[in-house]
Amino acid sequence: MEITPKQWEEQHGSKLTPREKNFIKKAENDGYKVRSYTGRGMSGRVCPGVTVENAIDFVAEMGMKGLKVDQMGLSYIVYTG
Repeated sequence: MEITPKQWEEQHGSKLTPREKNFIKKAENDGYKVRSYTGRGMSGRVCPGVTVENAIDFVAEMGMKGLKVDQMGLSYIVYTG
């Protein structure tokens, strides 16, 4: 299911930064499913993230600096933090 930045803001009740909007658009355009994620040290703040098997390839494909990665067993989540 494709999600637009506007839909994200409506679902989560918070404004996205321009960087987060760009992350959602790029990931969705490349065929990834964006989901909500609360990373380590985020104090409950929700941000967009994508679950992938190869975080290095995904980060390179996105071409964005400063993305964060957490390992989740056999997969990784890449998120804007």
